[in-house]
Amino acid sequence: MRKLTHWEVGSVAGFLLVYTFVSLLAKPGAALTAFSDMSGTGLWLIAVVVLLRAAFSNRGRTRWFWFLMALGAAMVWVNFAGWLYYEVITGRQPPNPFWADIPLFLQPVPMMAAAAMRPGSRQREQRFLLSSLNFLILLLWWVYLYMFLVYPNEYLILNQALYNAYYFSLFILEFSVQMIVLGGMALVAEGAWRKIYWHLFGASALYLLSYQWLNAALNRNEYYSGSIYDVPDYAAICWLILIAVRARHVLSEKLAGDEKEPETEVSAFLAVLAVMSMPLIGLFVLYLVPADQLRSYRVMVTLIGIMLVGVCVFLRQMLMAREMTRLLHESKKNLDRLQHAQIQMVQQERLAGIGQLVSGIAHELNNPLTAVMGYSDLLKEQAPDNGVRHKLERLGTEARRMKRIIDNLISFARPLQDGRKTLDIATVVRDSLMLCEYQWKNSGIQFELNFPPDLPRIPINEGQFKMVFVNLFTNAAQAVEQAPEKRVVVEGNLEAKKIVVRFSDTGPGFSDLGRAFDPFYTTKPVGKGTGLGLSICYGTVKEHNGKIYAENLHPHGAAVTIELPAA
Repeated sequence: MRKLTHWEVGSVAGFLLVYTFVSLLAKPGAALTAFSDMSGTGLWLIAVVVLLRAAFSNRGRTRWFWFLMALGAAMVWVNFAGWLYYEVITGRQPPNPFWADIPLFLQPVPMMAAAAMRPGSRQREQRFLLSSLNFLILLLWWVYLYMFLVYPNEYLILNQALYNAYYFSLFILEFSVQMIVLGGMALVAEGAWRKIYWHLFGASALYLLSYQWLNAALNRNEYYSGSIYDVPDYAAICWLILIAVRARHVLSEKLAGDEKEPETEVSAFLAVLAVMSMPLIGLFVLYLVPADQLRSYRVMVTLIGIMLVGVCVFLRQMLMAREMTRLLHESKKNLDRLQHAQIQMVQQERLAGIGQLVSGIAHELNNPLTAVMGYSDLLKEQAPDNGVRHKLERLGTEARRMKRIIDNLISFARPLQDGRKTLDIATVVRDSLMLCEYQWKNSGIQFELNFPPDLPRIPINEGQFKMVFVNLFTNAAQAVEQAPEKRVVVEGNLEAKKIVVRFSDTGPGFSDLGRAFDPFYTTKPVGKGTGLGLSICYGTVKEHNGKIYAENLHPHGAAVTIELPAA
């Protein structure tokens, strides 16, 4: 909430001070009545404008909060405008009972609904609709109470004493409920919204106290328009205006009790109480109240009220059923994802176990291979002729090739244990191809590696990039396995201070480029792929501050390009 300017505070203080002096010094009469009515009407009009301005400065639930507050202020403005019309414009006393008392009576309802909508929370749209129906139920309930108790003593059988008693009691009850709602919201809110709710609570309390003070003076025949009894009432209006001015740009904030929202939503609780009370009131009138002229009217009003509220409850149940259906579908999707993730985790554990096994076996094979290489070199030096020496050289070459494959297996099986080293990317690609080309040896696939000899060395994690390149070789080989032309080409270049490695194939291409790097997305049959290969590649390349992207080639084929910083 922003701070108030000196001009804003000074304007409010100056108005209240001037009004107080006028109330104390001026004599009752037409001039003072006009001054009082015009002041009250103008203040409530300013409140409506300021609240609407706050509404249009926000959106979502916060906008509706200020709209409903403006609606409550507009209802009071209608009452003041009615008094201004009769007392100032026409010069007559308003009729008693006065029709403008009806919007004044219903004023707290939209304000209660505004607070109970919890504008600070980020509820789904479905929750917003439920809160709107709760507000409608509350509105109907207060209209029912007015039609049940106040209206018949106002228009059907005029009873001034009962009318005043019921009107006064229900009005105090309304504002008491409003203050309970505002206080409850202040307790669960955080940040600026807590301050807003407490300020609204204070303004409502001042308004209620001023109303009781004014009403007591009216009963003693001491009140007249423009008297000192209006000052607290107008101070409460000014307080409301200043709240809207300060809080106009306050955005939605998470509430402290948001995680328990379905159980503690205030508007829903009040709506349930309203629905349950109406049949009880009808039964009380029907069986416990002595028969009189208003009995049939009140029973009819109760039945109509129950019917209207029942329609709202029916709509609310439909919305709740839709919400439950949505939650059920989401729960099913989440369960499927969890089961899929569980399967993948089990598979990953198995792969990790295989990796440890491969690493252990590779270490065991290294020792006899070292002996084979050593003895072949020793025998080569002692060989009597060139034929035997050539065969021993061939034996040593193949043994070294086996050792190189085993070293690649060790680095592949433990990719995360190796740090980054400055390596030749072409060598890493060739070593990766050596690990997987055997399984495609009889498939007729042609692998081509095109790397310039002067390609800069870059710091990478060897084990991680061997996994990346093995995944890309495997995907490309699987893609061309059924293609007429079975060719996989890997090219490396230096472009704009970046090492660019491009895997291209002659397969059918990607069916959905946008999801190529999504985890668990695969177009392969069940059991043929996990959908994690390209996702792992994406994560590894991003870890090395690089880029990886896929594209389809024309007329057929696909390419995956990796860009890594050369420096």
